[in-house]
Amino acid sequence: MFKSITIVILTMIIERPNEVKGIKEIKKWVLIYGRRKTGKSFIVQNFIHYDDYFFVKKDRSILSNSNSISHETFLELLKRDLAAGSTVVVDEFHRLGEDFFDFLHQTKKSGKLILVSSTLFLSKKLFSSKSALLGFFAEFPIGLISLEDVLSALRRTGMEKKSLLETAILLREPIAIDYFDEKYSPREAFAKILLGSVKTIPALVGEIFMEEERTISAVYEGILRAIANGNVISGEISSHLFARGLLKKDDPSTIQQYLNNLVAFGIIRKLKVYGKDRFVYKHTSPLARLFYYADEKYNISERTLTEIEIRRIIDELMPRLIEDNVREFAAARFGLEETIAEAEDHEVDACLLRFKKPKIAMEIKWKDRIGQDDIVKAERNLERVPAEEKLLFVPDKEKVGYPTSLKVVDISDIISLKR
Repeated sequence: MFKSITIVILTMIIERPNEVKGIKEIKKWVLIYGRRKTGKSFIVQNFIHYDDYFFVKKDRSILSNSNSISHETFLELLKRDLAAGSTVVVDEFHRLGEDFFDFLHQTKKSGKLILVSSTLFLSKKLFSSKSALLGFFAEFPIGLISLEDVLSALRRTGMEKKSLLETAILLREPIAIDYFDEKYSPREAFAKILLGSVKTIPALVGEIFMEEERTISAVYEGILRAIANGNVISGEISSHLFARGLLKKDDPSTIQQYLNNLVAFGIIRKLKVYGKDRFVYKHTSPLARLFYYADEKYNISERTLTEIEIRRIIDELMPRLIEDNVREFAAARFGLEETIAEAEDHEVDACLLRFKKPKIAMEIKWKDRIGQDDIVKAERNLERVPAEEKLLFVPDKEKVGYPTSLKVVDISDIISLKR
């Protein structure tokens, strides 16, 4: 077997060793979950040892080695394999319904059972406090490809630094790989993906909630739209939903479980605001954020857009995508806690903590020309944070022509850090 998962991009390979290693190290039954098209099935099928693999279709029929089998035959084979100590995969298990939970509860807990799901509703029930199966399964979420893994592959291409980072952010989304062509700039590639996936992108998230009631699903989508629209605090999100008739009252406490579910399923991220008792929420997927932002601002799902319009939207949002991805990546590379810092008169893009104290504060300026005004503003903002080290992150530090008291860094500096 391979030691790491790989996804081929033309002549390049993206390795995902951490996910494979993590799944292999789990000895008990395991639930692998996450949004559609993040590579869950591909990982299991190609890089995890199993003795039998069952795939449950939408009509609840079951495939085994590409052959359709009856529900009764499936249960008999599963029971037999587990009793023999085999490793068995059931992909999209949630389509079997809650009767399957009862079956598992009565089955001897031997062998290794790997369940794969892209739906929140039944997956959540599996781990509820009332579940008879609570404690039998280990949870293993599969999210987007990490920025580190994509950069490891792309830096062998010799791309200039700005294109390198923008392309890496794009390719964190596995479906982008099918559209990627090295002859296009990253923003051209983003535009082509969005134009070709206006219906696909929301469906990737929407299927997670397909088993929920329609009104509940509308709240989830409303939250995603609110965050993309810049309403990133629970109170702002609640007000946004109330104004659209999705909540009966404007009360942040009524949406907390929805937010928790979205975080647990890897759809959004929750970030602490340094020095304050509150959090902000961010989209995990650059493509999902781009879609919902563009649809909220420009109604792209209801009309035909030109590539020029899409490019304008991407240019508008790209600095914020860079900001979120660089902050996350830097926190991981430095081994620090990721937060942001903000006040009424200023914001700091990244405030990275060690033992709750600011270790690194960073301003991120993503533009072709970094002017003196940009540097002065960054210096002024960073003065407000008592961090040991203050950084200015730019597309290419060699192109910054003005002196500054800040340490100027670019993506090459963070990549080169020893873990």
